Amino acid sequence: MKYLSVIALMLIFNSAFSQYYFNDLISNQYSNKQFQLIKAGKIKQVQAKSMDAQGQVTEGFSLTQDFNRNYSSSTTNSITAANINSVLTTQYNTDKVVSNNELSKGVETTVSYTYNPDGKLASIFSTTTDTALHYQTTEKHSWRYAANGKPLQMLRIKNETDTLFIVFSTDEQGNIAEEHWKRKGVDIETYYYYYNAKNQLTDIVRFNKRVLKLLPDYLFEYDDLNRLATMTQVPAANSNYLIWKYAYNDNGLKKTEICTNREKELIAKIEYSYQ
Repeated sequence: MKYLSVIALMLIFNSAFSQYYFNDLISNQYSNKQFQLIKAGKIKQVQAKSMDAQGQVTEGFSLTQDFNRNYSSSTTNSITAANINSVLTTQYNTDKVVSNNELSKGVETTVSYTYNPDGKLASIFSTTTDTALHYQTTEKHSWRYAANGKPLQMLRIKNETDTLFIVFSTDEQGNIAEEHWKRKGVDIETYYYYYNAKNQLTDIVRFNKRVLKLLPDYLFEYDDLNRLATMTQVPAANSNYLIWKYAYNDNGLKKTEICTNREKELIAKIEYSYQ
């Protein structure tokens, strides 16, 4: 499985769900903030190790991210316990991620990010190439904002032919409240976003057709410093949800993350060190 990490954008909140406001904008803001903390702390290397339920280091797992001299790029080398190797190269400009290139098991994925003059994410363009199957897919997300700076709509185009319109609405506080997916003018999916008194995102909900009611995809809790403390991830067709808990060091960087299932059994524990 991929672990929720501050290290690489494409490892953040990896799931089968595709809430575009969350996965594009919020995750991008989070990744850029973590990079800025790493740069401010003059950190040149990040290492992660996986622990089992007995506190022993997981054999075969390795993850190391190295930054170059001027923090314009980083290289993340990872090996999973299943002996799957991955190399991720990330480019930065004006303290923001501008591209990711990952190569793993003959599959290459390149993701490019552009920003508006005011720093808001303007577009994401991704290309995935399977060298063994000689197959390539592309996907572009083009974001448009209202005069108040809030996202208004996004156009998602797959393989230059499959077009989806995503339209957003806000609540009385100006937070994104609803995300509507439209194809040929017809709603095909709707996500609902809920917030606490501090306007922090607490729930992402959608209608579950199997049980005919609204159910959460994600639940979020925060610590006293307004950092993400707990994330509960609910699979669409599975009642065995996952609970991620996070702890941070004095610089605000992630120190540990622990994942358990609904029976409180340990699924993964990751410890981070910074040099």
